[in-house]
Amino acid sequence: MASQQSSAEEPFSQPRIFLLSLETEPWFDDMYKGLIDSLLSKAKVQRATKPDPALRYLSGTTPDAIFATDPALLNPKYATVLEKVISYVRSGGTIIFGGLFSSFAKPDHLNRFFTFSWSLPWKSGSYHRTTVHVNTNCQGIRLEGLQPSYSQKALHLKNVPPESRLYAANEDSRIESNVFYPDPISDITEAAIVFAPYESGRIGYIGDVNGEDGSHAVIVAMCKL
Repeated sequence: MASQQSSAEEPFSQPRIFLLSLETEPWFDDMYKGLIDSLLSKAKVQRATKPDPALRYLSGTTPDAIFATDPALLNPKYATVLEKVISYVRSGGTIIFGGLFSSFAKPDHLNRFFTFSWSLPWKSGSYHRTTVHVNTNCQGIRLEGLQPSYSQKALHLKNVPPESRLYAANEDSRIESNVFYPDPISDITEAAIVFAPYESGRIGYIGDVNGEDGSHAVIVAMCKL
């Protein structure tokens, strides 16, 4: 398990962020360098790329947030790690599904994941670029520092309660594409970014597939940094 710290002299009381990267890509660190640097500047960051180190870490440490950087947890072969993650969230922890998660998650796998692993009604929704707007009624996250609106290409989620849709399109949003017409968004109840309560903890979902700066700020805020 890799440990990434900005300084060996940082205090022990620093927040702990755990990157779960069981099916990472070699270019992930380059694509998300700005986000990783931001996390390192504010927290003690550790990362597991194999299941056994992940299980050891989660058995002995309670991080302030887990950032699942890829969709490995959708794979049944990581079921024991998923069980640990679910227990952690139920007990008050925060899990963030972001990074490469939405880029590589197959819609039917994603639907089964939320239905059977988390007992949530969330479903894979539209995939397009549009301008999304922050929901100031979303609870459990500091909105200071978040962009009021920004453009992102995202795999949206359906069936998310209004109060948990952190970023979503509104009546003025249009499809943003060099190929398709700038039609209005057909379903503005879909969420590009979700931050929802789950028992005593919280679940974050980042639909953005391109690592926009606005989404990086959201992940940092979800980590309470």
